[in-house]
Amino acid sequence: MENERTNQDKGKYDLLQHDAVASLFKNRKTQFLFQLPAALFLAIVVVAGFFGTQNSNMNLATISIWVIWWSLLIISLALFGRVWCLMCPFGAAADWVQRRAFYKKVKDTFSLNRKWPAKFKNLSLAAIFFLVITWADFQFNLVNSPLNTAYFIVVLLALIVIVSIIFERRSFCRYVCPLTGLVGLYSMFAPFELRAKQKEICKTCKEKYCISGNEKGYACPVFEYPGTMEKSTHCILCTECAKTCHNNNISFNLRSFAGEFLTLSKTRMDEAVFILILLGVTVFQTLIMIRPWAGLTADLMIYTGAGYDFVRFILFIAAAASPVLIYSAAIGISKLLNQKITFKDFFTGYAYSIIPLELMIHLSHNLRHLLEEGTGIIPVISDPFGFGWNLFGSSGYAPAPLLNNNNILLIQWLLMLIGLGFSISVGRGISRRMFRENESAYIPVLMFVFIFFVFNLWMLGQPIMHKH
Repeated sequence: MENERTNQDKGKYDLLQHDAVASLFKNRKTQFLFQLPAALFLAIVVVAGFFGTQNSNMNLATISIWVIWWSLLIISLALFGRVWCLMCPFGAAADWVQRRAFYKKVKDTFSLNRKWPAKFKNLSLAAIFFLVITWADFQFNLVNSPLNTAYFIVVLLALIVIVSIIFERRSFCRYVCPLTGLVGLYSMFAPFELRAKQKEICKTCKEKYCISGNEKGYACPVFEYPGTMEKSTHCILCTECAKTCHNNNISFNLRSFAGEFLTLSKTRMDEAVFILILLGVTVFQTLIMIRPWAGLTADLMIYTGAGYDFVRFILFIAAAASPVLIYSAAIGISKLLNQKITFKDFFTGYAYSIIPLELMIHLSHNLRHLLEEGTGIIPVISDPFGFGWNLFGSSGYAPAPLLNNNNILLIQWLLMLIGLGFSISVGRGISRRMFRENESAYIPVLMFVFIFFVFNLWMLGQPIMHKH
C-alpha cells in the first residue's frame, strides 16, 4: 500500500498492482505471443517483396511496411512507448538464435558473449546507421520497390543475428539499431513507464537478479538497471526484470503525457545530438514531398552544374546538420545570458525540450500517409503478391482516402500546436529545475523551437507530391 500511495502522489498509477496484469508480465510466453505473429507477417512481407509484383501500390511489402507499419510505429511511440520493441521480429530472431529457445529460460546461450566496445556505448553508430538507411530510402527508392524492401529486411535481419552471435545480449538493439534512438527518445513522451517501485529496495538488494538473471528470467537484454533508471530511452519492455525480481519491486506506471520530462536529471550529449539530427531528417522527409522542392533542386543543378543525386545528397546532409548548427548558436546566446552554466549542460539539458514538437512533426507527416494512402492495404490484403488473387473479396476495391486534404491539414495543425505547447512547458520546466539562476537563458531555445514550428506549418500547407 505504501508503494501504491507513493506512485499516486507522483501522479502515477501502477498497473502491476492488478493480478491479471502482473501475471501477464511474469509469464514467459507473453512476449513470444506478441513476437510470433510479427515474425510470421514479416516472412510473408519478404516473400511478397521477392516474388510478388513490383508494382508498389499492389504489393504487400511496400504498402504494409512504408505506409501502415511506419505510420503506426510513430503513433504507438506517442501513446505506448517502446511497445514495438516488445514484439519486434528482428529482436525476436536474435533472441531465438542466441538462446536457442522461443520463450523458455535456458542457461547457456549460443553466443561468444563479447563485451560491446566501450567507445561505442552511445548512439553514434545508431545515428550513422539511421542516416545511411534514410539516405538509402531516397537513393534506392525503398518505398516504391518491393524487391529492395525485401533485400533491406533480409540484410538487417542477418546483421542483427550476426551481432547477437558475437556480442552479449541485445547489444545491437542498444547500440546499433537505426531505430533505437528514435523510438527511445520519442517514448519519453508516452504515458507509460517501467520503473523500480522503491529505489531504496534496489540499493539494499544483494542479488540484483534484474542485471544478472536467475532461473525465472534473463538479465536485462539492454543492460538497464531499474534501480537507477529514470528514462524510458533504452527499456524495451521485455519484462524480464519483472520476472526475475524476487522483491516484487517493479512497477509499470500509467503517467501523464511527457511526464518523464518533469523529473529528468540525467542528460547525454549523444542523445541531444541525435534529437537534433532526427529533427533535421524529419523536416527533410516532408520537404522533399512539396512542390517548391522540385524547383529548388532544379535551380541548384543549373547553377552548380551538379547532377540530381549529388544535389539531393548535399541538401540531405545540410538538413541533418542545420538543426545542430542553429541550436548551437541558440545555446551560445543562452551561455552569454548565464555564464555560470556550461555550454554542454545547456546543450544537453534543453535538447530534450525539443522532443514533443519533433514527435508531433513526425506524427503529422506520417498521419497524412496513413489517412490518404493507408486504405490501399484493403485490396492488397486479398492479393498480397499481385497474382490476381481475391482471398477476401476486396482485390477490386478502389478505396478513397479516409479524410480529405483540409481535414488532414486541420489535424496536422492541431498536432503541431500540441507539440509546441508541450515543448514550451518542458523547456520552462527544465529551466526552473536544472538552470534556476536565470530562466531567460531558455529564450533563445524557445526561438529555435518556434522557428521550426513555423517552418513546418509552412511545409504542411504546400501542395504535396506523394512518394508512394
